[in-house]
Amino acid sequence: MGAEKNAELITKTWQDVVAGNVEAAAANMSDEVSWMIAGNLPGVSGVKKGKAAVKEFVGGIRKAFPQGLNSQISKVHSAGDTVIVELTNTGKAFNGRDYRNEYCFVFEVEGGKIRRIREYVDMLTVKETLM
Repeated sequence: MGAEKNAELITKTWQDVVAGNVEAAAANMSDEVSWMIAGNLPGVSGVKKGKAAVKEFVGGIRKAFPQGLNSQISKVHSAGDTVIVELTNTGKAFNGRDYRNEYCFVFEVEGGKIRRIREYVDMLTVKETLM
């Protein structure tokens, strides 16, 4: 796939993630997908390996934000098989706290499927909102 098609794949998949459409999002991922979240927040940071682990993580987003997340994509840069997305997520957490956080994702596509995801986010905001 070309860079433009990869960008379309990523933005569509991200829309499914924040909407809680776990199966639709997972359909665009390789069986060997990995999702690395930078930081050292137990239970959140680290690497989720394989489609089952990623599906479980994505399902947990909906539990943390029962009303869903609003995701405002500010920039998408695609070159070859790599797509970089900058966005802001906002929403109401399960505990009633307001959430707003800036993200940068690096997606790598192989064979028309998402193979690797690297997520960079302010973990202090995650901790203060959800823990």
